[in-house]
Amino acid sequence: MKTLILSLALAALATTTAMAQAPGLPTGSNYTQREFTDPNFSNKLGDASAAGKGFRESANPLQQREAGEIAAAAGVPCTLADAGVIMNANRNGVRTISYEIACKGDFGWVVTKIDNTLSAYDCLALSSSAKAQKGRGAKFTTCRLKANVGSTAGLSSLTKKAGLACAPTNGAYLGGGGDPAISRYEVLCDGGSGYIIDAPQPRSKATLQSMTCTEAKTVGLACSLKPGKG
Repeated sequence: MKTLILSLALAALATTTAMAQAPGLPTGSNYTQREFTDPNFSNKLGDASAAGKGFRESANPLQQREAGEIAAAAGVPCTLADAGVIMNANRNGVRTISYEIACKGDFGWVVTKIDNTLSAYDCLALSSSAKAQKGRGAKFTTCRLKANVGSTAGLSSLTKKAGLACAPTNGAYLGGGGDPAISRYEVLCDGGSGYIIDAPQPRSKATLQSMTCTEAKTVGLACSLKPGKG
């Protein structure tokens, strides 16, 4: 249990301590000054090292239902497609239960309940944090359900919600934070165009906003994903 708690705690810590101040955005922009992790912590969706060895086994029906209930309580919008148990332990009367979930046409997540405390991290954020931490500390929990490994469904959902004409081929989690809280992603589209997208974190009242990589460059936010590269 200690390993899992430390892993998930470090995922949150990586988002906080590895942040670098984002460049100031122009007056009148619908963006505000926020902090983000180093954009070099990009994620290659099909990378086997991010997926781990093998796939995570699907949970039984009762566990699947509990996984969906925890996700809903944590504010994760998800039509559950699959779920797998990461941890189920009870120590000194405190239960720790953690699931990886796959959602239909959207991001996968790791959702955790420790006693009455809930947390949720999307698969892209976890994979990027694991890459950033590699060789420098505890190993992160990453998503290994078959439906989540190599999936661009979350990025496709994100671009559709943003009203963008984009068929995503790759994406990166760039960090998160702010009040209201957002997660920032870079998305590479088929054909080579790209976007920076700010999406509200679970239960956040932030609005979803986007800008092209060309627009991002003018305010000091560099896109790093290139066709054929992670």
